[in-house]
Amino acid sequence: MTGSLSLIYSTFGSEEEARDVAKTLLLEKLIACANHFPAILSQYEYQGKFHEDREFPVLFKTAPELVKPAGERLLGLHSFDTPAVLHWQVEASNPGYEKWLLGQLIKPPR
Repeated sequence: MTGSLSLIYSTFGSEEEARDVAKTLLLEKLIACANHFPAILSQYEYQGKFHEDREFPVLFKTAPELVKPAGERLLGLHSFDTPAVLHWQVEASNPGYEKWLLGQLIKPPR
């Protein structure tokens, strides 16, 4: 199994926003797939205040060379002032799935 895929994780303030952002990234072929998870409870301190909010997590699947443009686009679309946009490299994946996923993406200039 090869490892030429990347994952991007973020959370959103509403399910609608999560769906809209994912759809935009899919249509622009910056990602090939978005997995939406049920709402979670996030607890954090921001600007000196404690927050406890319901958020909607999404896992975006893409190629390593598209992480930067996909992440920048995600930041531009996101409604949060300081959204979590986390990335990690996939170490191994099913070769057939990887071939399909990479085939769904734009081909970035080299």
